[in-house]
Amino acid sequence: MSPSSLFGHTIEVFSEFREKPEIPADAVLRHFFLERKYLGARDRRVIAETFFGVIKQWRRLEAAVADAFEDEAITGARMIAAYALMFQAQQPEEVSAAFLRYTSELPMEGLRRIADPQREASRLSHYDRTERLAIFYSFPTWFVRQVETEYGTEHLEAMLSSLNGEAPTSVRTNILRTTREELQLELAHGGCEAVFSNIAENALVLTKRVNIAGLEPFKLGYFEVQDEASQLIAPFAHIRKTAIKVLDACAGAGGKTLHLSTLMKNHGEIFATDVDPRKLEALKERARRSGAQNVRIVMPEQKERFLGADKSAWFDLVLLDVPCSGTGTLRRNPGIKLLLTPAMLAELIEKQRQILEENHHFLKPGGTLLYATCSILKEEGEDQMAAFVESHPEFTIEETLRTRPDTGGCDGFFAARLKKASNSCLQETSPARKFL
Repeated sequence: MSPSSLFGHTIEVFSEFREKPEIPADAVLRHFFLERKYLGARDRRVIAETFFGVIKQWRRLEAAVADAFEDEAITGARMIAAYALMFQAQQPEEVSAAFLRYTSELPMEGLRRIADPQREASRLSHYDRTERLAIFYSFPTWFVRQVETEYGTEHLEAMLSSLNGEAPTSVRTNILRTTREELQLELAHGGCEAVFSNIAENALVLTKRVNIAGLEPFKLGYFEVQDEASQLIAPFAHIRKTAIKVLDACAGAGGKTLHLSTLMKNHGEIFATDVDPRKLEALKERARRSGAQNVRIVMPEQKERFLGADKSAWFDLVLLDVPCSGTGTLRRNPGIKLLLTPAMLAELIEKQRQILEENHHFLKPGGTLLYATCSILKEEGEDQMAAFVESHPEFTIEETLRTRPDTGGCDGFFAARLKKASNSCLQETSPARKFL
C-alpha cells in the first residue's frame, strides 16, 4: 500500500478514536482492522505504530500544530502529519505529497515549522521544568506534578520517558500443560522467537510482534499473554497449600485467576467474579483452553446465591485486583492520558476503598488478603493500604511489591499481602518491601 493510502487509513481510525476516546485505543484499532481484512500484516503494523504513536505524543503534537498554523486548528490530518515529521523522520515535501489527496489544510510553511526542532526547543524554553516535561512527554500537568511528588525530581523524567516506551509482548507458560523450556521450543518451531524473562519465573518475552491467536501453542492452551509484572502478583500470595479456597473478587477476564489455578495445581477451588459479565464470559473460554478445572465463575446476578452471608470468613485467600487508573500500563494503553483527571482518580480511590470494605469479611481468620493495582500512583497503592489497616487493626501488611517501568522495564504494579489475625491477639509488625 502506498504511503498516501496508509496515511489515509490512519486518519480514518484516528478520527474514530477522537469521536469516542472513552473506548480503549486497542479496541478501536481492532474493530477497524476487522472491517478491513484486505490490509496486509505490514500495512497493519505501519498503521498501528502511527496510530498509537500519535496518541502517546498527543500533547506535544497538539502544541506543535497550534504553533505552526495561523488558525491554530487541531485536526487529525495535522496531528498525523506532525507525527510523521517529528517522529518518523519524514520531510515536509514527502508529507505534503502524501496528504494532498486527503486534505488542503497542510500548507508547506506550517509543515516546515513543525519539522524545525529549534522552533520547538525555543517554545518549550518559556515554561518551567514541570510544564516543559509535561508537554514534551505528553502528560497532563497535574499528573506530572504528582509523579514528581511521589518519586522525586531526580526520577521524574526517566519515569515519564519509560511510560511512553514500547511494551514488549510477554507470555506466561501454563505449567499445567508444559514447561517454559518446552514452550520456547514449540514457539521456535512455529517461527516465533522468545527469550526467558529475568523478572517472572515462567515468563517468555517475544522478540517480535506476531499474531498470537494464530499460534498453535496458544490454541492448545500452553500459554497466556500477560505482562511480566502482572505475572508476579499471583505468586506473591505465597500459596503453600493447594487445597485451599480462593475468592478473586475483581477477576476481569481472568489472567490472575488462571495463574492462581496453575499455582494450586488445579486443586482447591477458586470463586471468580466481576461486575462485567462480558469479561467473565471471556474467562470461561480461557479457562477451557488452559485446562483450569478448579475455577467456579460467579456471574454478577449469581453473587447473592454463591457469595452470600454463608461465605463470610470462608476463604483462605482473597484477591482484590481492583479497578485503578491504569497508569502503570500507559505503554500499552496511552489513551488513559487523555481521559484521566484528578476527579476520576478520586472516584477510583473511593471505589477501591469500597471494594476492600465489601470483600474483606470473606477472609477467614489467619487468611491472606492480596491487594493489587496496575498503577504507579501511591494513592492507589501504599496510601490505600495504610488507610485500610488503620481502620481494620485485625489486618497487618506482611509485604509489599512495587514494579516500575523506569527501573524494571515492566509495567508499573503495586501489590500488598496482608494477614488477617487468627485470634484476638493482634500483633504490630513492620511490612517488608520489594522493589523492581
